[in-house]
Amino acid sequence: MKIICIAGAMSGVGKTTLSEKLLARLENWAACKVTACVGGKNHRCPRGMDDTCGVCATLDEDYVVEDKSEVIGADGKDTGRLLCAGAKEVLWIKARPEFVSTAIGKAIQRLQGYEGVIFEGNHALKHLSPDLALMVLSGDGKYKRSAKDVVDKVDIFIDWENEDEQVGRIVENINRPAKNSILHEAEEASA
Repeated sequence: MKIICIAGAMSGVGKTTLSEKLLARLENWAACKVTACVGGKNHRCPRGMDDTCGVCATLDEDYVVEDKSEVIGADGKDTGRLLCAGAKEVLWIKARPEFVSTAIGKAIQRLQGYEGVIFEGNHALKHLSPDLALMVLSGDGKYKRSAKDVVDKVDIFIDWENEDEQVGRIVENINRPAKNSILHEAEEASA
Protein backbone atom coordinates (compact mmCIF):
# COMPACT_ATOMS: atom_id res chain seq x y z
CA MET A 1 0.00 0.00 0.00
CA LYS A 2 1.33 3.41 -0.96
CA ILE A 3 1.02 6.43 1.30
CA ILE A 4 0.83 10.03 0.18
CA CYS A 5 0.75 12.96 2.58
CA ILE A 6 -0.65 16.30 1.55
CA ALA A 7 0.36 19.19 3.79
CA GLY A 8 -0.38 22.88 3.48
CA ALA A 9 1.73 25.97 4.08
CA MET A 10 -1.35 27.66 5.54
CA SER A 11 -5.00 26.77 6.14
CA GLY A 12 -7.23 27.10 3.11
CA VAL A 13 -4.49 26.71 0.47
CA GLY A 14 -6.11 23.75 -1.29
CA LYS A 15 -5.05 20.50 0.39
CA THR A 16 -8.50 18.99 -0.12
CA THR A 17 -8.67 20.30 -3.69
CA LEU A 18 -5.37 18.58 -4.49
CA SER A 19 -6.60 15.39 -2.79
CA GLU A 20 -9.76 15.50 -4.91
CA LYS A 21 -7.77 15.90 -8.13
CA LEU A 22 -5.54 12.94 -7.25
CA LEU A 23 -8.37 10.69 -6.07
CA ALA A 24 -10.24 11.31 -9.32
CA ARG A 25 -7.28 9.75 -11.19
CA LEU A 26 -6.37 6.93 -8.80
CA GLU A 27 -8.19 3.60 -8.56
CA ASN A 28 -8.92 1.83 -5.28
CA TRP A 29 -7.50 4.53 -3.00
CA ALA A 30 -8.68 5.65 0.42
CA ALA A 31 -8.23 8.97 2.22
CA CYS A 32 -7.76 10.08 5.79
CA LYS A 33 -8.05 13.62 7.09
CA VAL A 34 -5.98 14.33 10.20
CA THR A 35 -6.97 17.03 12.67
CA ALA A 36 -4.73 17.64 15.67
CA CYS A 37 -6.76 19.15 18.50
CA VAL A 38 -4.62 21.33 20.72
CA GLY A 39 -5.72 22.09 24.27
CA GLY A 40 -9.04 20.21 24.53
CA LYS A 41 -12.08 22.19 25.70
CA ASN A 42 -9.96 25.27 26.48
CA HIS A 43 -8.04 25.07 23.24
CA ARG A 44 -6.85 27.79 20.95
CA CYS A 45 -7.99 26.75 17.50
CA PRO A 46 -4.99 25.89 15.30
CA ARG A 47 -6.84 27.46 12.37
CA GLY A 48 -7.25 30.76 14.20
CA MET A 49 -11.03 30.38 14.35
CA ASP A 50 -13.24 31.31 17.26
CA ASP A 51 -14.25 27.66 17.62
CA THR A 52 -16.78 27.87 14.82
CA CYS A 53 -16.37 24.23 13.81
CA GLY A 54 -16.34 22.75 17.33
CA VAL A 55 -14.17 19.76 16.36
CA CYS A 56 -11.48 20.27 18.98
CA ALA A 57 -13.81 21.39 21.75
CA THR A 58 -15.93 18.23 21.42
CA LEU A 59 -13.04 15.74 21.52
CA ASP A 60 -13.55 13.88 24.80
CA GLU A 61 -11.11 11.01 24.15
CA ASP A 62 -7.40 11.06 23.35
CA TYR A 63 -8.25 10.33 19.72
CA VAL A 64 -11.08 9.25 17.47
CA VAL A 65 -10.81 7.54 14.10
CA GLU A 66 -14.16 8.67 12.71
CA ASP A 67 -15.90 6.48 10.15
CA LYS A 68 -19.60 7.21 10.64
CA SER A 69 -21.15 7.84 7.23
CA GLU A 70 -23.32 10.71 8.52
CA VAL A 71 -20.15 12.51 9.65
CA ILE A 72 -17.81 11.53 6.80
CA GLY A 73 -20.34 12.20 4.05
CA ALA A 74 -21.76 15.45 5.48
CA ASP A 75 -22.31 18.20 2.94
CA GLY A 76 -19.63 20.86 2.91
CA LYS A 77 -17.10 18.79 4.88
CA ASP A 78 -13.67 17.98 3.48
CA THR A 79 -14.26 14.29 4.19
CA GLY A 80 -17.42 14.36 2.07
CA ARG A 81 -15.48 15.99 -0.76
CA LEU A 82 -12.86 13.23 -0.60
CA LEU A 83 -15.57 10.58 -0.80
CA CYS A 84 -17.24 12.28 -3.77
CA ALA A 85 -13.87 12.59 -5.53
CA GLY A 86 -13.47 8.82 -5.63
CA ALA A 87 -11.98 7.65 -2.32
CA LYS A 88 -13.27 4.14 -1.64
CA GLU A 89 -13.21 4.83 2.09
CA VAL A 90 -12.59 7.97 4.12
CA LEU A 91 -11.58 8.23 7.76
CA TRP A 92 -11.18 11.34 9.88
CA ILE A 93 -8.66 11.34 12.69
CA LYS A 94 -9.32 13.82 15.48
CA ALA A 95 -6.59 13.57 18.08
CA ARG A 96 -4.64 15.33 20.77
CA PRO A 97 -1.13 15.94 19.37
CA GLU A 98 0.51 13.23 21.49
CA PHE A 99 -1.94 10.61 20.13
CA VAL A 100 -1.80 11.47 16.40
CA SER A 101 0.76 8.72 15.71
CA THR A 102 -1.32 6.07 17.48
CA ALA A 103 -4.45 7.13 15.60
CA ILE A 104 -2.62 7.06 12.25
CA GLY A 105 -1.45 3.52 13.02
CA LYS A 106 -5.07 2.45 13.64
CA ALA A 107 -6.17 4.10 10.39
CA ILE A 108 -3.43 2.37 8.38
CA GLN A 109 -4.48 -1.01 9.81
CA ARG A 110 -8.06 -0.30 8.84
CA LEU A 111 -7.20 0.79 5.27
CA GLN A 112 -4.79 -2.06 4.38
CA GLY A 113 -6.90 -3.41 1.49
CA TYR A 114 -6.48 -0.38 -0.77
CA GLU A 115 -3.82 0.49 -3.35
CA GLY A 116 -2.95 3.52 -1.30
CA VAL A 117 -4.06 6.16 1.17
CA ILE A 118 -3.89 9.92 0.92
CA PHE A 119 -3.35 11.44 4.36
CA GLU A 120 -4.34 15.08 4.50
CA GLY A 121 -2.81 17.33 7.14
CA ASN A 122 0.52 18.62 8.36
CA HIS A 123 0.35 16.53 11.53
CA ALA A 124 0.06 13.36 9.42
CA LEU A 125 3.32 14.18 7.64
CA LYS A 126 4.99 14.85 10.98
CA HIS A 127 4.34 11.23 12.00
CA LEU A 128 4.70 9.37 8.70
CA SER A 129 7.45 8.58 6.22
CA PRO A 130 5.23 8.49 3.14
CA ASP A 131 6.06 7.32 -0.36
CA LEU A 132 5.35 10.87 -1.49
CA ALA A 133 4.97 14.09 0.51
CA LEU A 134 3.32 17.12 -1.09
CA MET A 135 2.86 20.62 0.27
CA VAL A 136 0.44 23.16 -1.17
CA LEU A 137 2.00 26.60 -0.97
CA SER A 138 0.20 29.81 -0.03
CA GLY A 139 0.02 32.69 -2.48
CA ASP A 140 1.68 35.07 -0.03
CA GLY A 141 4.63 32.78 0.74
CA LYS A 142 3.74 32.38 4.43
CA TYR A 143 4.05 29.17 6.44
CA LYS A 144 2.21 28.29 9.62
CA ARG A 145 4.11 26.60 12.44
CA SER A 146 2.95 23.04 11.65
CA ALA A 147 4.07 23.53 8.02
CA LYS A 148 7.51 24.73 9.10
CA ASP A 149 7.80 21.60 11.25
CA VAL A 150 7.47 19.30 8.20
CA VAL A 151 8.84 21.32 5.29
CA ASP A 152 12.07 19.26 5.22
CA LYS A 153 10.04 16.08 4.57
CA VAL A 154 8.30 17.47 1.45
CA ASP A 155 9.12 15.94 -1.94
CA ILE A 156 7.04 18.26 -4.15
CA PHE A 157 5.72 21.77 -3.53
CA ILE A 158 2.46 22.66 -5.30
CA ASP A 159 1.98 26.28 -6.34
CA TRP A 160 -1.21 25.84 -8.41
CA GLU A 161 0.43 27.20 -11.57
CA ASN A 162 0.10 24.55 -14.28
CA GLU A 163 -1.90 22.49 -11.81
CA ASP A 164 -3.12 19.90 -14.32
CA GLU A 165 0.45 19.25 -15.43
CA GLN A 166 1.61 18.99 -11.80
CA VAL A 167 -1.22 16.61 -10.89
CA GLY A 168 -0.50 14.49 -13.99
CA ARG A 169 3.18 14.16 -13.05
CA ILE A 170 2.27 13.24 -9.48
CA VAL A 171 -0.12 10.50 -10.68
CA GLU A 172 2.57 9.14 -13.05
CA ASN A 173 5.01 8.94 -10.13
CA ILE A 174 2.43 7.25 -7.90
CA ASN A 175 1.57 4.65 -10.54
CA ARG A 176 5.21 3.92 -11.37
CA PRO A 177 6.35 0.59 -9.88
CA ALA A 178 8.80 0.82 -7.03
CA LYS A 179 12.44 0.32 -8.03
CA ASN A 180 12.62 -2.81 -5.90
CA SER A 181 9.73 -4.43 -7.78
CA ILE A 182 11.37 -3.67 -11.15
CA LEU A 183 14.63 -5.20 -9.92
CA HIS A 184 12.74 -8.24 -8.63
CA GLU A 185 10.97 -8.69 -11.99
CA ALA A 186 14.32 -8.44 -13.82
CA GLU A 187 15.84 -11.08 -11.51
CA GLU A 188 12.89 -13.42 -12.12
CA ALA A 189 13.16 -12.95 -15.91
CA SER A 190 16.87 -13.84 -15.91
CA ALA A 191 16.39 -16.95 -13.75
